[in-house]
Amino acid sequence: MHDAIIIGAGHAGLALSQRLVAAGLDHVVLERGEIGESWRSQRWDSFTLNTPNAMNGLPGSPYDGDAPEAFEDRDAWVARLERYSKTHGLPVRAHCTVTAVESDGSGGFIVTAAGARLAAPNVVVASGTVNAPKLPAAAAGLVARVARITSGAYRNAGQLPAGAVLVVGSAQSGVQIAEDLLDAGREVYLATGQVGRAPRRVRGRDTLVWLTESGWMDQRPDDLPDRGMMRWAQPQISGVGPLGHTVSLQSLAARGVTVLGHLEAIDGTRARFADDLPAHVAWGDEASRRLRQHIDDHIARAALSAPASDPDPADEPADPRAFRALPELDLRDRGISAVAFSTGFTSDLSWLKLPVVDESGTPVHVDGRSPVDGLWFLGLPWLRTRKSAIVWGAVQDSAHIADQVIARTRTRC
Repeated sequence: MHDAIIIGAGHAGLALSQRLVAAGLDHVVLERGEIGESWRSQRWDSFTLNTPNAMNGLPGSPYDGDAPEAFEDRDAWVARLERYSKTHGLPVRAHCTVTAVESDGSGGFIVTAAGARLAAPNVVVASGTVNAPKLPAAAAGLVARVARITSGAYRNAGQLPAGAVLVVGSAQSGVQIAEDLLDAGREVYLATGQVGRAPRRVRGRDTLVWLTESGWMDQRPDDLPDRGMMRWAQPQISGVGPLGHTVSLQSLAARGVTVLGHLEAIDGTRARFADDLPAHVAWGDEASRRLRQHIDDHIARAALSAPASDPDPADEPADPRAFRALPELDLRDRGISAVAFSTGFTSDLSWLKLPVVDESGTPVHVDGRSPVDGLWFLGLPWLRTRKSAIVWGAVQDSAHIADQVIARTRTRC
Protein backbone atom coordinates (compact mmCIF):
# COMPACT_ATOMS: atom_id res chain seq x y z
CA MET A 1 0.00 0.00 0.00
CA HIS A 2 1.21 3.51 -0.86
CA ASP A 3 0.76 6.53 1.40
CA ALA A 4 -0.82 8.42 -1.49
CA ILE A 5 -1.77 8.14 -5.14
CA ILE A 6 -1.66 11.20 -7.41
CA ILE A 7 -3.66 11.03 -10.64
CA GLY A 8 -2.12 13.20 -13.34
CA ALA A 9 1.49 14.11 -14.15
CA GLY A 10 1.04 17.67 -15.33
CA HIS A 11 2.65 20.60 -13.55
CA ALA A 12 0.22 20.36 -10.61
CA GLY A 13 0.65 16.63 -10.01
CA LEU A 14 4.43 16.83 -10.37
CA ALA A 15 4.67 19.79 -7.98
CA LEU A 16 2.69 17.83 -5.38
CA SER A 17 4.80 14.73 -5.95
CA GLN A 18 8.01 16.68 -5.30
CA ARG A 19 6.62 17.90 -1.99
CA LEU A 20 5.64 14.38 -0.95
CA VAL A 21 9.08 13.04 -1.95
CA ALA A 22 10.68 15.75 0.21
CA ALA A 23 8.44 14.67 3.12
CA GLY A 24 9.38 11.01 2.68
CA LEU A 25 5.91 9.78 1.72
CA ASP A 26 5.68 6.66 -0.43
CA HIS A 27 3.44 7.48 -3.34
CA VAL A 28 2.91 7.00 -7.06
CA VAL A 29 1.83 9.37 -9.85
CA LEU A 30 -0.42 7.78 -12.46
CA GLU A 31 -0.50 9.40 -15.93
CA ARG A 32 -2.76 8.36 -18.83
CA GLY A 33 -0.04 9.24 -21.36
CA GLU A 34 3.38 10.80 -21.00
CA ILE A 35 4.45 13.44 -18.48
CA GLY A 36 2.61 16.65 -19.32
CA GLU A 37 0.23 14.75 -21.59
CA SER A 38 -2.40 17.49 -21.89
CA TRP A 39 0.29 20.05 -22.69
CA ARG A 40 1.83 17.85 -25.37
CA SER A 41 -1.28 16.38 -27.01
CA GLN A 42 -3.92 19.09 -26.58
CA ARG A 43 -1.95 22.19 -27.61
CA TRP A 44 -1.17 23.38 -31.12
CA ASP A 45 2.36 23.60 -32.56
CA SER A 46 2.83 27.36 -32.09
CA PHE A 47 1.38 27.37 -28.56
CA THR A 48 3.21 29.21 -25.81
CA LEU A 49 2.44 29.56 -22.13
CA ASN A 50 0.57 32.75 -21.31
CA THR A 51 2.53 33.40 -18.12
CA PRO A 52 6.11 34.74 -18.34
CA ASN A 53 8.94 32.34 -17.54
CA ALA A 54 9.72 33.90 -14.17
CA MET A 55 6.26 32.85 -12.94
CA ASN A 56 6.61 29.20 -13.95
CA GLY A 57 9.06 27.86 -11.40
CA LEU A 58 8.32 24.53 -9.72
CA PRO A 59 9.02 23.39 -6.13
CA GLY A 60 12.74 22.78 -5.73
CA SER A 61 13.43 24.11 -9.25
CA PRO A 62 12.76 27.85 -9.54
CA TYR A 63 13.16 29.40 -12.96
CA ASP A 64 16.82 30.33 -13.40
CA GLY A 65 17.02 31.09 -17.11
CA ASP A 66 18.11 34.29 -18.81
CA ALA A 67 14.70 35.26 -20.25
CA PRO A 68 12.38 35.84 -17.27
CA GLU A 69 9.97 38.04 -19.29
CA ALA A 70 9.75 35.70 -22.28
CA PHE A 71 7.28 32.85 -22.80
CA GLU A 72 8.14 29.18 -23.10
CA ASP A 73 6.70 27.28 -26.04
CA ARG A 74 4.85 23.98 -25.78
CA ASP A 75 7.79 21.66 -26.48
CA ALA A 76 10.21 23.51 -24.20
CA TRP A 77 7.71 23.43 -21.35
CA VAL A 78 7.04 19.71 -21.76
CA ALA A 79 10.80 19.06 -21.84
CA ARG A 80 11.17 21.05 -18.62
CA LEU A 81 8.47 18.97 -16.93
CA GLU A 82 10.28 15.80 -18.01
CA ARG A 83 13.61 17.07 -16.65
CA TYR A 84 11.91 18.11 -13.44
CA SER A 85 10.51 14.63 -12.88
CA LYS A 86 13.87 13.02 -13.54
CA THR A 87 15.85 15.49 -11.42
CA HIS A 88 13.65 14.97 -8.38
CA GLY A 89 13.14 11.24 -8.87
CA LEU A 90 9.38 11.51 -9.03
CA PRO A 91 7.57 8.12 -9.10
CA VAL A 92 5.60 8.60 -12.32
CA ARG A 93 3.97 5.67 -14.08
CA ALA A 94 3.26 6.65 -17.67
CA HIS A 95 0.53 5.14 -19.86
CA CYS A 96 -1.40 4.14 -16.77
CA THR A 97 -4.97 5.28 -17.30
CA VAL A 98 -7.15 5.28 -14.18
CA THR A 99 -10.51 3.60 -14.75
CA ALA A 100 -11.89 3.62 -11.20
CA VAL A 101 -11.37 5.16 -7.77
CA GLU A 102 -13.43 3.47 -5.06
CA SER A 103 -13.61 3.28 -1.30
CA ASP A 104 -11.85 0.32 0.29
CA GLY A 105 -14.45 0.32 3.07
CA SER A 106 -12.03 1.35 5.81
CA GLY A 107 -11.22 4.98 5.12
CA GLY A 108 -8.90 4.40 2.19
CA PHE A 109 -9.17 3.89 -1.55
CA ILE A 110 -8.68 1.34 -4.29
CA VAL A 111 -7.49 2.80 -7.59
CA THR A 112 -7.79 0.67 -10.71
CA ALA A 113 -5.31 1.59 -13.45
CA ALA A 114 -3.97 -0.35 -16.42
CA GLY A 115 -5.47 -3.54 -15.03
CA ALA A 116 -3.82 -3.19 -11.61
CA ARG A 117 -5.47 -2.36 -8.28
CA LEU A 118 -3.53 0.01 -6.05
CA ALA A 119 -4.39 0.90 -2.47
CA ALA A 120 -3.75 4.09 -0.54
CA PRO A 121 -5.35 6.10 2.27
CA ASN A 122 -4.96 9.33 0.25
CA VAL A 123 -5.81 10.16 -3.37
CA VAL A 124 -5.25 13.48 -5.14
CA VAL A 125 -6.97 14.02 -8.48
CA ALA A 126 -4.68 16.33 -10.46
CA SER A 127 -5.93 15.38 -13.92
CA GLY A 128 -7.15 18.89 -14.74
CA THR A 129 -10.16 20.00 -16.72
CA VAL A 130 -8.88 19.80 -20.29
CA ASN A 131 -9.71 16.28 -21.41
CA ALA A 132 -13.25 16.40 -22.83
CA PRO A 133 -14.05 19.13 -25.40
CA LYS A 134 -17.40 20.89 -25.23
CA LEU A 135 -19.25 21.56 -28.45
CA PRO A 136 -22.15 23.99 -28.88
CA ALA A 137 -25.51 22.56 -29.90
CA ALA A 138 -25.10 24.26 -33.27
CA ALA A 139 -22.26 21.88 -34.18
CA ALA A 140 -24.75 19.06 -34.72
CA GLY A 141 -26.18 20.84 -37.76
CA LEU A 142 -22.89 21.11 -39.66
CA VAL A 143 -22.85 19.24 -42.96
CA ALA A 144 -20.46 16.29 -43.01
CA ARG A 145 -18.36 17.53 -45.93
CA VAL A 146 -17.15 20.52 -43.91
CA ALA A 147 -14.30 19.39 -41.64
CA ARG A 148 -14.63 20.03 -37.95
CA ILE A 149 -11.94 20.14 -35.30
CA THR A 150 -11.69 21.22 -31.66
CA SER A 151 -8.97 23.39 -30.17
CA GLY A 152 -7.61 20.36 -28.32
CA ALA A 153 -7.08 18.49 -31.59
CA TYR A 154 -5.83 21.45 -33.65
CA ARG A 155 -2.09 21.40 -34.37
CA ASN A 156 -1.56 23.64 -37.40
CA ALA A 157 -3.26 24.92 -40.52
CA GLY A 158 -1.75 22.12 -42.60
CA GLN A 159 -4.01 19.48 -41.05
CA LEU A 160 -7.10 21.25 -42.39
CA PRO A 161 -8.33 21.07 -45.98
CA ALA A 162 -7.46 24.02 -48.19
CA GLY A 163 -9.80 26.97 -47.90
CA ALA A 164 -11.10 29.44 -45.35
CA VAL A 165 -11.71 28.47 -41.71
CA LEU A 166 -14.49 29.47 -39.33
CA VAL A 167 -13.23 29.62 -35.75
CA VAL A 168 -16.01 29.41 -33.17
CA GLY A 169 -15.09 30.98 -29.82
CA SER A 170 -13.07 34.12 -29.11
CA ALA A 171 -11.52 33.37 -25.73
CA GLN A 172 -7.81 32.74 -25.28
CA SER A 173 -7.51 29.63 -27.46
CA GLY A 174 -9.88 30.88 -30.16
CA VAL A 175 -8.07 34.16 -30.84
CA GLN A 176 -4.67 32.46 -30.71
CA ILE A 177 -5.74 29.80 -33.21
CA ALA A 178 -7.19 32.53 -35.42
CA GLU A 179 -3.78 34.23 -35.42
CA ASP A 180 -2.03 30.94 -36.15
CA LEU A 181 -4.29 30.41 -39.17
CA LEU A 182 -3.66 33.97 -40.35
CA ASP A 183 0.09 33.42 -40.07
CA ALA A 184 -0.33 30.38 -42.33
CA GLY A 185 -2.08 32.51 -44.96
CA ARG A 186 -5.61 31.27 -44.31
CA GLU A 187 -8.74 33.38 -44.60
CA VAL A 188 -10.39 33.39 -41.18
CA TYR A 189 -13.91 34.00 -39.90
CA LEU A 190 -14.36 34.31 -36.13
CA ALA A 191 -17.62 33.75 -34.25
CA THR A 192 -17.18 35.74 -31.04
CA GLY A 193 -18.46 35.60 -27.49
CA GLN A 194 -18.49 37.78 -24.39
CA VAL A 195 -14.81 37.61 -23.43
CA GLY A 196 -12.57 40.07 -21.62
CA ARG A 197 -9.19 41.21 -22.87
CA ALA A 198 -5.97 41.60 -20.91
CA PRO A 199 -3.31 43.95 -22.27
CA ARG A 200 -0.01 42.10 -22.48
CA ARG A 201 2.16 44.83 -20.95
CA VAL A 202 1.27 47.85 -18.82
CA ARG A 203 3.57 50.50 -17.37
CA GLY A 204 6.75 48.71 -18.45
CA ARG A 205 5.96 45.22 -17.12
CA ASP A 206 3.88 42.18 -17.96
CA THR A 207 0.31 42.63 -16.81
CA LEU A 208 0.31 39.32 -14.89
CA VAL A 209 3.30 40.46 -12.86
CA TRP A 210 1.44 43.60 -11.82
CA LEU A 211 -1.75 41.65 -11.06
CA THR A 212 0.21 39.23 -8.92
CA GLU A 213 1.89 41.97 -6.90
CA SER A 214 -1.33 43.95 -6.46
CA GLY A 215 -3.19 41.02 -4.89
CA TRP A 216 -5.65 40.69 -7.76
CA MET A 217 -4.55 37.11 -8.41
CA ASP A 218 -5.10 36.27 -4.74
CA GLN A 219 -8.82 36.96 -4.91
CA ARG A 220 -10.89 34.12 -3.56
CA PRO A 221 -14.34 33.12 -4.86
CA ASP A 222 -16.06 34.87 -1.95
CA ASP A 223 -14.24 38.10 -2.84
CA LEU A 224 -16.09 38.32 -6.15
CA PRO A 225 -19.24 40.43 -6.45
CA ASP A 226 -20.78 37.52 -8.33
CA ARG A 227 -19.47 33.95 -8.07
CA GLY A 228 -20.71 33.43 -11.62
CA MET A 229 -17.58 35.34 -12.66
CA MET A 230 -15.66 32.12 -11.97
CA ARG A 231 -17.18 30.69 -15.14
CA TRP A 232 -15.99 33.54 -17.35
CA ALA A 233 -13.76 32.54 -20.24
CA GLN A 234 -10.00 33.06 -20.12
CA PRO A 235 -9.18 36.59 -21.36
CA GLN A 236 -7.77 37.31 -24.78
CA ILE A 237 -3.97 37.48 -24.60
CA SER A 238 -0.97 35.76 -26.20
CA GLY A 239 2.56 34.74 -25.23
CA VAL A 240 3.72 34.52 -28.86
CA GLY A 241 6.59 36.90 -29.63
CA PRO A 242 9.63 38.03 -27.61
CA LEU A 243 7.46 39.57 -24.88
CA GLY A 244 4.07 38.24 -25.99
CA HIS A 245 1.42 40.55 -27.35
CA THR A 246 -2.12 41.81 -26.90
CA VAL A 247 -4.89 40.24 -28.97
CA SER A 248 -8.22 41.95 -29.51
CA LEU A 249 -11.18 41.62 -31.83
CA GLN A 250 -10.20 44.92 -33.43
CA SER A 251 -6.59 43.78 -33.98
CA LEU A 252 -7.84 40.60 -35.64
CA ALA A 253 -10.24 42.59 -37.81
CA ALA A 254 -7.36 44.87 -38.80
CA ARG A 255 -5.45 41.78 -39.96
CA GLY A 256 -8.34 40.72 -42.18
CA VAL A 257 -10.40 38.42 -39.96
CA THR A 258 -14.13 38.58 -40.58
CA VAL A 259 -15.47 38.96 -37.06
CA LEU A 260 -19.01 37.79 -36.36
CA GLY A 261 -21.44 37.63 -33.49
CA HIS A 262 -22.18 34.57 -31.39
CA LEU A 263 -22.91 31.41 -33.40
CA GLU A 264 -26.59 30.61 -32.98
CA ALA A 265 -27.18 27.75 -35.41
CA ILE A 266 -25.85 25.82 -38.38
CA ASP A 267 -28.13 24.18 -40.90
CA GLY A 268 -26.01 22.24 -43.36
CA THR A 269 -23.75 24.97 -44.74
CA ARG A 270 -25.84 27.92 -43.53
CA ALA A 271 -24.59 29.51 -40.30
CA ARG A 272 -26.57 32.11 -38.34
CA PHE A 273 -25.07 34.59 -35.89
CA ALA A 274 -26.49 36.82 -33.16
CA ASP A 275 -26.42 40.61 -33.45
CA ASP A 276 -24.04 41.02 -30.50
CA LEU A 277 -20.63 41.72 -32.01
CA PRO A 278 -20.62 45.41 -30.93
CA ALA A 279 -21.36 44.33 -27.36
CA HIS A 280 -18.47 41.84 -27.47
CA VAL A 281 -16.07 44.53 -28.69
CA ALA A 282 -17.21 46.87 -25.91
CA TRP A 283 -16.90 44.12 -23.29
CA GLY A 284 -13.29 43.41 -24.24
CA ASP A 285 -12.39 47.10 -24.17
CA GLU A 286 -14.00 47.60 -20.77
CA ALA A 287 -12.19 44.59 -19.28
CA SER A 288 -8.86 45.98 -20.46
CA ARG A 289 -9.69 49.44 -19.12
CA ARG A 290 -10.51 48.03 -15.69
CA LEU A 291 -7.24 46.08 -15.54
CA ARG A 292 -5.23 49.14 -16.53
CA GLN A 293 -7.02 51.23 -13.91
CA HIS A 294 -6.41 48.57 -11.26
CA ILE A 295 -2.69 48.59 -12.04
CA ASP A 296 -2.53 52.40 -12.02
CA ASP A 297 -4.28 52.45 -8.63
CA HIS A 298 -1.87 49.85 -7.25
CA ILE A 299 1.13 51.88 -8.42
CA ALA A 300 -0.30 55.02 -6.81
CA ARG A 301 -1.15 53.31 -3.50
CA ALA A 302 2.29 51.72 -3.22
CA ALA A 303 4.05 54.94 -4.33
CA LEU A 304 5.91 53.00 -7.01
CA SER A 305 7.87 54.49 -9.86
CA ALA A 306 6.74 53.13 -13.23
CA PRO A 307 6.99 54.49 -16.76
CA ALA A 308 4.01 55.27 -18.93
CA SER A 309 2.71 52.39 -21.00
CA ASP A 310 4.10 52.00 -24.50
CA PRO A 311 1.60 52.48 -27.34
CA ASP A 312 -0.32 49.26 -28.02
CA PRO A 313 -2.52 49.50 -31.12
CA ALA A 314 -4.16 46.15 -30.34
CA ASP A 315 -5.40 47.55 -27.04
CA GLU A 316 -6.81 50.80 -28.36
CA PRO A 317 -10.54 51.05 -27.62
CA ALA A 318 -12.75 50.75 -30.68
CA ASP A 319 -16.09 52.28 -31.58
CA PRO A 320 -18.47 49.32 -31.26
CA ARG A 321 -20.83 50.98 -33.74
CA ALA A 322 -18.21 50.50 -36.43
CA PHE A 323 -18.60 46.72 -36.21
CA ARG A 324 -21.43 45.46 -38.37
CA ALA A 325 -21.35 41.68 -38.58
CA LEU A 326 -23.03 39.40 -41.09
CA PRO A 327 -26.21 37.88 -39.63
CA GLU A 328 -25.62 34.68 -41.59
CA LEU A 329 -23.34 33.20 -44.19
CA ASP A 330 -23.11 30.15 -46.41
CA LEU A 331 -19.94 28.20 -45.66
CA ARG A 332 -19.83 26.79 -49.17
CA ASP A 333 -20.19 30.17 -50.87
CA ARG A 334 -17.47 31.63 -48.64
CA GLY A 335 -15.06 28.81 -49.37
CA ILE A 336 -15.03 27.71 -45.72
CA SER A 337 -13.71 24.14 -45.68
CA ALA A 338 -13.37 23.67 -41.90
CA VAL A 339 -14.84 24.82 -38.61
CA ALA A 340 -12.55 24.97 -35.56
CA PHE A 341 -14.55 24.85 -32.33
CA SER A 342 -12.76 26.59 -29.48
CA THR A 343 -15.63 26.38 -27.06
CA GLY A 344 -14.00 25.01 -23.94
CA PHE A 345 -13.44 21.74 -22.16
CA THR A 346 -14.83 19.76 -19.31
CA SER A 347 -13.50 16.87 -17.25
CA ASP A 348 -14.73 13.32 -17.62
CA LEU A 349 -14.62 12.16 -14.00
CA SER A 350 -16.99 9.22 -14.42
CA TRP A 351 -14.24 6.94 -13.09
CA LEU A 352 -14.59 8.54 -9.64
CA LYS A 353 -16.98 6.06 -8.01
CA LEU A 354 -17.47 8.33 -5.02
CA PRO A 355 -19.84 11.22 -4.14
CA VAL A 356 -17.34 13.94 -5.07
CA VAL A 357 -18.87 15.39 -8.24
CA ASP A 358 -22.23 17.09 -8.73
CA GLU A 359 -24.96 16.31 -11.27
CA SER A 360 -23.08 18.19 -14.00
CA GLY A 361 -19.85 16.28 -13.33
CA THR A 362 -18.16 19.25 -11.66
CA PRO A 363 -15.82 18.44 -8.74
CA VAL A 364 -17.24 19.28 -5.33
CA HIS A 365 -14.62 20.65 -2.96
CA VAL A 366 -13.65 23.34 -0.49
CA ASP A 367 -10.15 24.62 -1.20
CA GLY A 368 -9.41 21.32 -2.92
CA ARG A 369 -10.75 19.04 -0.15
CA SER A 370 -13.58 16.82 -1.38
CA PRO A 371 -16.56 15.68 0.75
CA VAL A 372 -14.86 12.27 1.08
CA ASP A 373 -12.07 12.35 3.67
CA GLY A 374 -8.73 11.53 2.09
CA LEU A 375 -9.55 12.64 -1.47
CA TRP A 376 -8.48 16.01 -2.83
CA PHE A 377 -8.54 17.87 -6.14
CA LEU A 378 -5.64 19.91 -7.50
CA GLY A 379 -5.08 21.95 -10.66
CA LEU A 380 -8.63 23.25 -11.05
CA PRO A 381 -9.48 26.87 -11.91
CA TRP A 382 -10.46 28.77 -8.79
CA LEU A 383 -9.44 25.83 -6.58
CA ARG A 384 -8.53 28.38 -3.91
CA THR A 385 -7.87 31.69 -5.67
CA ARG A 386 -7.95 33.35 -9.07
CA LYS A 387 -4.35 32.27 -9.73
CA SER A 388 -5.18 28.58 -9.29
CA ALA A 389 -5.72 28.43 -13.08
CA ILE A 390 -2.09 29.30 -13.87
CA VAL A 391 1.11 27.35 -13.20
CA TRP A 392 2.26 29.49 -10.30
CA GLY A 393 -1.13 29.26 -8.60
CA ALA A 394 -1.30 25.47 -8.95
CA VAL A 395 2.20 25.23 -7.49
CA GLN A 396 1.09 27.22 -4.45
CA ASP A 397 -2.06 25.11 -4.15
CA SER A 398 0.11 21.97 -4.18
CA ALA A 399 1.71 23.10 -0.91
CA HIS A 400 -1.73 23.48 0.66
CA ILE A 401 -2.78 19.98 -0.42
CA ALA A 402 0.59 18.42 0.46
CA ASP A 403 0.34 19.68 4.04
CA GLN A 404 -3.03 17.95 4.45
CA VAL A 405 -1.90 14.69 2.85
CA ILE A 406 1.21 14.58 5.04
CA ALA A 407 -0.77 15.37 8.20
CA ARG A 408 -3.41 12.72 7.46
CA THR A 409 -0.77 10.12 6.70
CA ARG A 410 1.10 10.74 9.93
CA THR A 411 -2.10 10.78 11.96
CA ARG A 412 -3.14 7.39 10.61
CA CYS A 413 0.29 5.99 11.42
